[in-house]
Amino acid sequence: MSEIENPSANAPKSRPSIFGKQPNGPVTRQQVIGLDKLERNLSFFAAFIALVSSAFAFKNYVTGKATSYIQTAKPSAKHLCQSGYHLHVSLCEKVITQSHAYWTFQFWGLFGMSLLIAFGAWRANRPMLIVVSLLVGVIAGAAGLLFIGLGAWLLIRAFRLQRYGDPTFKGANSVARTRAQNRTPRQKRGATEAVVAKPTPTPSKRYTPKKRNQR
Repeated sequence: MSEIENPSANAPKSRPSIFGKQPNGPVTRQQVIGLDKLERNLSFFAAFIALVSSAFAFKNYVTGKATSYIQTAKPSAKHLCQSGYHLHVSLCEKVITQSHAYWTFQFWGLFGMSLLIAFGAWRANRPMLIVVSLLVGVIAGAAGLLFIGLGAWLLIRAFRLQRYGDPTFKGANSVARTRAQNRTPRQKRGATEAVVAKPTPTPSKRYTPKKRNQR
């Protein structure tokens, strides 16, 4: 009896990495638009951060009142302040008022975006996570730089995975160096093309004048 071949034996083996197992076979579209284990975990963590940020805004949202804080700046060399500021001791101060509508937008915006990030991570939807992360970065202000970095990171990893088959920086550079070494150098155009001498045209009986005999 002949032995039954196992189809999984010929399948490409995956190489271990600290970022998860990277397949050696061709990359599919589902892998590019999907998420690996590391990307999903970081996306869930980003959703948790957005939820915590919305909890801070919830306190001011529930009160239903406007809030204010003092913004400071350094005075000029002549101890003068910019427009809207007043000099207090050695610093210029300005009172910034935030209305209740501002906290309403912050709370519901961050709370809704945190749910969308968690849903995108659960569905392993990379395009959705990139768009939502950039929107959270715009809403959250200075703290939103973390979400903008997450969206850019997911976009760069998708580009590496599609082009080099490896989303990591080290793996993509290794594949790029291997391709550069295996690439055949281009030869000059003049060296490859054989120089063919143009044939001398035969004289036309109609237009060529007859030669005169010299005496």
